[in-house]
Amino acid sequence: MGLRDWALAATLAATALTAQAAEVEWTLGSAVGPQDPTTLNYQELARRVAEASGGRFEIEVIPIETIGFKNVDSLRVVKQGAVDAMGLVPYYVTRDEPAMGVFAPHGMLVEAEENLKIVDTQYEIAREILSGDKWGMELIARAPFGALRDMVIMTKEPINTLDGLRGIKFRHFTKDGLKAFNALGISTQVVPSSELYLALKTGVVDGSVYGPTYAKSQSIYEVTCCYSYLGAFSMAYPFSIVAQKETWAAVPEDLQEIFVTEARVMWDEALERWRSAETEKAAYDWLKTQGGMRELDPMPLEDRKEIQAELIKIWKGTCAGLGEQAVSYCTRIEAALTN
Repeated sequence: MGLRDWALAATLAATALTAQAAEVEWTLGSAVGPQDPTTLNYQELARRVAEASGGRFEIEVIPIETIGFKNVDSLRVVKQGAVDAMGLVPYYVTRDEPAMGVFAPHGMLVEAEENLKIVDTQYEIAREILSGDKWGMELIARAPFGALRDMVIMTKEPINTLDGLRGIKFRHFTKDGLKAFNALGISTQVVPSSELYLALKTGVVDGSVYGPTYAKSQSIYEVTCCYSYLGAFSMAYPFSIVAQKETWAAVPEDLQEIFVTEARVMWDEALERWRSAETEKAAYDWLKTQGGMRELDPMPLEDRKEIQAELIKIWKGTCAGLGEQAVSYCTRIEAALTN
């Protein structure tokens, strides 16, 4: 056999090994669009898992909107086997699992660091809810991101008070936020992130609650003029990666460990960025310089406390309406917050 033949044989052997390398091939659903930072984070996780496993664990990230589902269908796509695993956003799935609405809503915490008091408790509760007979799911890992810290209001004209918001059509991204702002006399609706740009451009809404990083990535700066600090995201929301228990059990233990480890490393990295607020600072700098936006004074503290009080009222009312088990979940979260 000549040198060329040996080279060809070696290439064919390597190709065969590569083809056989993927022992597990998964689809991981994302509840948001293809270019959303969340989806991109899942793609980075997939890359790291593939690399750490030597190609034995390959993951394709699929925004479920591209296969005919909506974000509210996130639990169903896992249950029905449309994807092997799903990146779960709790407030999207309360239609199918109301108990996933027991978590401290965005805007309820006075200081961002209070997230760290309740994050472990909230993930424990999510695991308990999803592992029951109704869903039979394994909460595999915390989602590989956690950098959302600041909530801002972005508007088409300079507004940074509740009184100012009462004169426009407003958007929130959660049902609790919708109820709170409507209760405060502000005409509010929920608009999905993927539709927000067009809603602002066409006048469906005149302003929105958003995160500064998303304001950049979703080009919201093109259809608004100004932003103002509103409050803290609940980073402690149990954004999770879930799969059916039998699907997860079918993954070899060493590959399970790689997946969990890589997700945890990304969570820890994101947590450090969150603590430093570097991501928000970079977004603000970009919005003011290249995005051409105007930074207004933060919403007055008394206005923010009005929003907080309304959110607490709604949160406790929601828990009470869901029954004793939900009330016990809320009590556990409150206890963690006050300890």
